[in-house]
Amino acid sequence: MWQSSGRESYVFRGNKPGDLRDLYIRAHADLMEKALRHDEGLFYLLYSPICQERKGPFGLHATPASHAVAVTQYRFVISEDRHMNGIAPAIQSIPFDQVLYVQLGSAMLLGWFSIELAVDDKPSCTTIFFPATTGMKHFGIAVSEYRRMTRSTRNLLPSRIMGWADIWRHSPKREVDHLKPLILKEELPFKMLRSSEQWILRKMRRKSIPACLSTNGVFVSTNFGFISVTEEEPVRPGAVSFGVNVSSIAFNALRSARLREKRTYGRLLPFLQLELARGSVALDFDVPFDRGSSKDAETLVYLLTNDIWERKQDAFRR
Repeated sequence: MWQSSGRESYVFRGNKPGDLRDLYIRAHADLMEKALRHDEGLFYLLYSPICQERKGPFGLHATPASHAVAVTQYRFVISEDRHMNGIAPAIQSIPFDQVLYVQLGSAMLLGWFSIELAVDDKPSCTTIFFPATTGMKHFGIAVSEYRRMTRSTRNLLPSRIMGWADIWRHSPKREVDHLKPLILKEELPFKMLRSSEQWILRKMRRKSIPACLSTNGVFVSTNFGFISVTEEEPVRPGAVSFGVNVSSIAFNALRSARLREKRTYGRLLPFLQLELARGSVALDFDVPFDRGSSKDAETLVYLLTNDIWERKQDAFRR
């Protein structure tokens, strides 16, 4: 009986696993039907064909395979088929309470979806490369559904909030294009930190070589969590940067927030350091920002530190 080779040319949505079987994508349909429970709710299901790339921007790596990705009420379910003899299709369940952060981005025709998670007391990463032209919309909806399911039940908004128009006005178009699809209808921003592209000239072997200190980016705090948008480092000053990466962080993954400085090529650069943790697994997520955003960064750390303390008190009372 004929089955998919995994080499379809586009990413598409299925309403249920049976839709995949109707298109001869039987391995993924079978795995999903066995893994998904009737009582957990299926909010989004997509299929992504094989992408032959193994290495992408921002240090991402993936194994060529076709995938189905389901977003339910409390977890990601990801099936993988490498379409190779001797390697059976497999499925992975990633509960939201194991997720440290989720990445979605693209560079030209390559798109990626990546989950940093806690597994066996250490950080792990699951990454899928896909055709950006047809996949960004579907993976964007999957990430949006994840963000909706993991929004905080606490009222985290301060008395003064921002408007999205303020963020769009102060952000490059390519960042806005990647950020807008992930924003939910009820989502309200309250703090923004900006990072600008900066270069210096380094002396190397009697020559002056341009060195990138920081790239363009924006970090937004909302009532749904954090969104960090980062552009890929250009090859030289004035060159166009094609890669854009968006990281989504749930509030309940945050253990601490503090302001730091680090020395890069002799310059001290400020950054916000978020400690993300799931159980005993923790990692630092660094957010560079321009010194013009220092006051906003200080206010944000104050708000987050208070919220973390209140969460601990709530847990203690229980």
